[in-house]
Amino acid sequence: MLRRIGAALLAVLCTVPAAGCADDGTRAAAGGGPSPVVTGPPWYDEVAPAEAGVTVGAPGSPCELPVTFALPAGWTPEAVAEEATITLGGARLRCEVDAKPAGSVGFLRVWAADGSTGDGRATLEGFLADYGRVSEIEYRRVPGGPLDLTEATFLQRSELSGPNRQRALVADTPAGGPVLLTLGGMDTDEFEAMFPAYQLATRTLQVN
Repeated sequence: MLRRIGAALLAVLCTVPAAGCADDGTRAAAGGGPSPVVTGPPWYDEVAPAEAGVTVGAPGSPCELPVTFALPAGWTPEAVAEEATITLGGARLRCEVDAKPAGSVGFLRVWAADGSTGDGRATLEGFLADYGRVSEIEYRRVPGGPLDLTEATFLQRSELSGPNRQRALVADTPAGGPVLLTLGGMDTDEFEAMFPAYQLATRTLQVN
């Protein structure tokens, strides 16, 4: 399965780099309350969520997680074995949800970390420091939704596709610690095509 976390990932996730690979591209900081709605890039708040088709994370499902969320039909979850996974910023890859069966080239990935700092932005900063080749990072509290979430929008550079828009989100679950969702495609066009699915996942995210 992890053959996809290599060449087949294309521009979705670069090979884990040495420390210091990230650029100093951070811009807006998360404020004390949910950020206002922003249309267009980099946040795309005007994009409506896709229609729910599958639920990811429930007990007995392919990926058992501390959270559940909905995705469109065709998105295919697959658990990542602990002995075969990768870790970024203290968060271990637990589940890959492949968009290819639904017609897009990209993944929504779920990562889980042990313990909690109680600071979603700090969790994301540590994660993106290991993510590699990132720039134009902006952080914010997620507007609306059932949980208090923090997310980041950023660009990742790749030798295969150039700057590629991606998204990362963290929810600090009471029993399971921080859970991160990341969305990335082969390029920014694929990211935008998949973004309604991300909107659906964010708005239906619940703690198990």
